[in-house]
Amino acid sequence: MNKIQICNQIELNYIDEGEGIPIILIHGLDGNLAGFKDLKNELKKQYRVITYDVRGHGKSSRTESYELKDHVEDLNDLMGALNIDSAHILGHDMGGIIASEFTEKYQYKVITLTIVSAKSEDIANGFNKLMVDYQEELAGFNKSEAMIILFSKLFKEKDKAMKWYQSQKLYNRPTPEESAIAVRALLNIKDLTHVHHNVSIPTLIVNGKYDPLIQNKSHYDMDQYYDQVTKIVFDNSGHAPHIEEPEKFLKLYLDFVS
Repeated sequence: MNKIQICNQIELNYIDEGEGIPIILIHGLDGNLAGFKDLKNELKKQYRVITYDVRGHGKSSRTESYELKDHVEDLNDLMGALNIDSAHILGHDMGGIIASEFTEKYQYKVITLTIVSAKSEDIANGFNKLMVDYQEELAGFNKSEAMIILFSKLFKEKDKAMKWYQSQKLYNRPTPEESAIAVRALLNIKDLTHVHHNVSIPTLIVNGKYDPLIQNKSHYDMDQYYDQVTKIVFDNSGHAPHIEEPEKFLKLYLDFVS
């Protein structure tokens, strides 16, 4: 595990393993690089794989505020510091939003784009919607307890998801203040459909059938903005198809990037 200093004294914590064409994995809101451990360990057999804690998460620098554009520039700076001219980019949840925004701005640096369970307004507001939907079930619980109950609603394969969740919390547990700052960074961004430039690189979009956060599993008609888009729905997954159906996801992804 390494740290590298980028702009304005920001340090990003990252792991760089394997050899070959680079793959960069970007974790989701309130997550960290530990969430990609199993996928990284498989991919590094054939590729150079970089996982990192995005700003305000894991063991990277905390700042009082930041925006989505900061995440995008952090990724660009990280690639520059690691001498990576181009890479396969995969993002889950918030990481998918970062990956998509990065691709729009720096398309020439992206070999393929993979977006897993990511839609900006759904992720930013999803837990609030779930709290309303399950308010009777949550009555009497404090916020921390309520979040654990809601977490179970996000996944079809709950045991796998809970193990994944716990591995990230063992690595690093964000404070409520840090989580609030991270959410605010998502609240004012545009929907992924409102891109300024068409994306011409191969793009894979993966959703779970039982994901309550992604309302439209056809992924909001991205065909008109992405020239080479493949959309897949995993029938036995919720919000984390790469965790809930790992073997199926690995095969799909390796076929896609090869």
